[in-house]
Amino acid sequence: MDSASPETFTATPPKISQLPVRLRDLLKREVCLDVTKAHIEAALRHVQTEAEELRKTRPPFLFLHAKPTRSEFQIREASTNETLAALGKGLQQVIAAQPRLRSWVEDDLETFVRDSQPAYLLGLARHRFPDDWQRAVMRFDQRVAGFRAALGVVQATLSVVPAGVTLAAHAAAFERLMPARQWGALLDYEVLFFNRVADTQRRAVEMGYETLRRQPDTRFGPAVGQWARLDGDTVRHQVAEMLAELDATAAAARAAYLSEAALAVGGVAAARSFVHPLWEALRQLMRLEIRPEEVEAVVAETERMVEAAGG
Repeated sequence: MDSASPETFTATPPKISQLPVRLRDLLKREVCLDVTKAHIEAALRHVQTEAEELRKTRPPFLFLHAKPTRSEFQIREASTNETLAALGKGLQQVIAAQPRLRSWVEDDLETFVRDSQPAYLLGLARHRFPDDWQRAVMRFDQRVAGFRAALGVVQATLSVVPAGVTLAAHAAAFERLMPARQWGALLDYEVLFFNRVADTQRRAVEMGYETLRRQPDTRFGPAVGQWARLDGDTVRHQVAEMLAELDATAAAARAAYLSEAALAVGGVAAARSFVHPLWEALRQLMRLEIRPEEVEAVVAETERMVEAAGG
């Protein structure tokens, strides 16, 4: 293991304005959810305290008291309970939206860091950041699963395409191509990135080791993009071939990546993650960008967005 200092592998957070538009938007939504959650939790604690104090003032044998006394207490009690219920419902809505939103931020941030932070690439090549390596393997698995599922949808749709008709001329089949092409491109990017890590190892000859085996570059995305011009029977044959290629490619690549991830180390002298400390720094910067009066509208829109995505 090399003795490079951990400072070699740290990142200076970019300005919020330098982030990609989508990542900036998602990060803003995540912080707005965090801010709202904190505010609701504080309000809940305050109202719960008020409710407890109200219970202490409940007159004994309330039903024996005059109607004005009963009514006043019951109105206050009902109002407090309604407030607690509303706050509880709002808190649950925020909590329900957070996991999906954070997964989107993490995914976009990972891509941004890969493409903009040479220290991250070098750190992975030198077996740093075990948490990031594990996430990279999970991300690869997700891309493989997503692409396989999308190919299955295309394959099922081909049964309704008349003989000799191209997929571009068949609305339903053509529509199914787009997700498959997108998933294929995402998987292509994963293989390309891992090969960049492997190439970095080979260029850093002073490291004295080359552990990550370079994988054959894939072109799944462009290949799927060509299917629109082909007829259903031809595409059916090519889908079957691609599924077989996918299985072989994924098995070989995953074995190589798992082996590499097992070599990654972290601890006091080497951070477990490059991405997560940067993420937290960006959260703090984003807090300074957000205007309090816009938080409520952003959260409401985010909850609708997550719900629409099935999250």
